Amino acid sequence: MAISFRTITYPFRDFFRRVRNVYRWLPTIWKDRDWDSSYITEILIKKLEFTRDFYLSDKPYSSEAKNIATEIQEAINQLHMTRDSWEFYEDPALEKLEQKWGKTTISFIPVPGRTDVNEMVTKVERVVTKEDKEQYDKEFRELLQEARKCYRKDKKQAYEFIAKKIDGWWD
Repeated sequence: MAISFRTITYPFRDFFRRVRNVYRWLPTIWKDRDWDSSYITEILIKKLEFTRDFYLSDKPYSSEAKNIATEIQEAINQLHMTRDSWEFYEDPALEKLEQKWGKTTISFIPVPGRTDVNEMVTKVERVVTKEDKEQYDKEFRELLQEARKCYRKDKKQAYEFIAKKIDGWWD
């Protein structure tokens, strides 16, 4: 039985492939924290980016490689929206409020008798009366609830898309 050079060198090539893999993951893992779900999404996005890049390279055997890469990019885009929820959901809601009620300024006032605690106080330009404040607070809650509802819907849609497509993302 003849042993090829490729067979003999495989363990070494495999070792260096694994080292390279650890190296490319290092920046992502370095930023990881156990206390925030956005890091889970960040790791998933990174894995999908690596997989997409593989399908865009000359390495896959699949004749559907470009289509798979497109599907993976769609999943990445959807995950980016849910990871960056402030930019895509909450911030637009608050911009609507700002258009109607004006800018909000935030200040921190020391709590009497407590040196370690400050109270956050907000002031909105066109909120003058108690009725204005009640209306503003109502609209604030409604807009943020709607933003969170859209966020949850889009997040569910992103993960359902991945669940539907992921079994086809192999070479």
